Amino acid sequence: MKNLHDIWSRRLHKHTVEVQNYLKYIFTGHIAVVLLFALGAAGFAYSEWIQDIPPEFPAAWLLAGVFGLLLAISPPSTLLKEADTVYFLPLESKLDEFLKPALKWSFVSQLYLPVVVFIVSLPMVNALYGLPSSFLIGFPILLLLIKWWNVQTEFAFRRQGAGEGVWLDRLLRFLLVGLFTYFYIEEQLIVAVFVLFAIIFYGKWITRKAVGKPFAYEHFIALEENRMLRFYQFANYFTDVPHLKGKIKVRSWLNWIYRFIKPGAKNAHLYLVCRTFIRSDELFYLWVRLTVIVMIGAWFVPFQVGVALFAGALAFATTIQIWQGLTHTQHFRMDNLFPLSHFSRQQAVFKLILALQLVQSIAAAIMLVIMGQLITALITLMVILVVSFVTVTVLKSKKT
Repeated sequence: MKNLHDIWSRRLHKHTVEVQNYLKYIFTGHIAVVLLFALGAAGFAYSEWIQDIPPEFPAAWLLAGVFGLLLAISPPSTLLKEADTVYFLPLESKLDEFLKPALKWSFVSQLYLPVVVFIVSLPMVNALYGLPSSFLIGFPILLLLIKWWNVQTEFAFRRQGAGEGVWLDRLLRFLLVGLFTYFYIEEQLIVAVFVLFAIIFYGKWITRKAVGKPFAYEHFIALEENRMLRFYQFANYFTDVPHLKGKIKVRSWLNWIYRFIKPGAKNAHLYLVCRTFIRSDELFYLWVRLTVIVMIGAWFVPFQVGVALFAGALAFATTIQIWQGLTHTQHFRMDNLFPLSHFSRQQAVFKLILALQLVQSIAAAIMLVIMGQLITALITLMVILVVSFVTVTVLKSKKT
């Protein structure tokens, strides 16, 4: 390799190939169906809500908070490895050849969410404020520039202090970007310009503080490892990630659940599967997150069919991911020591998933009952149970 720029190019190529290999397992046919239903239901609900949006709705404050959050959280993606603390140390004076393209990659890889939010916000802004050319043209350009400023500022802040106090830095940048967004949408351009100058001044001040400071290899390597760990944990919901070690917690506060499983060889698999689910961070928190999302969707989706479609799509996603997580694992299991050939592990997973989905359906129904939508609650409860039962039955038949 001729220089550090070539090293970056090779690492980026290897990184993108690895990510693409996992993404093809994540966005499979059944996930596409779930996304289609979820996005369709959310889009229809959003369009209906826009037609009756109250004039006093605080859209400017909402977008200020959303854009402030999306732009302020700009962690650098350096693709550094642990060995670089040794091999890159003699080349620290030339490290910018590696870091400049890394910052550009960090900027580009984090653009999709602000762009999506901007496009989605257009109907709401048009309904409340109209769509002047300054918003359609100037605002997205300024958002791109401010995002680039945030990436550089967070990198400089982490470099000058090895990441100490980064959340205070993010909080300040969140407030600055949020205020700029609010005043710009409200067409108070003079105040927005003053806030923009404050943003620029803060970025230059942090950058100057970072000049001459030694590069914090350990911090940036740990940041990169944690970023990839989160991606592998997400990918592990859909396919096995060989080098990922799942986290296990006892969760003794849930031990009372095991009392519902009758002792005996017939229920041994069910007991082991239940303990695996409860103690596994990936599976347990997956079910909790999707159940909470179902409840939030039941609260916000304003029409009956949309709630049913949304709940059914997430019930499908919950069922298939928990099934794969409990039946496709390659880790050692206690029943490998004492194989229970007369009883089916798949049947135990089948029973556990139906029990979990019963709880999920009841949670969504309770949310709807609180809102006074009894009929929608009953329909949603039945949709979640039917979708879950059909899905796990089909998966079980394919497995056998």
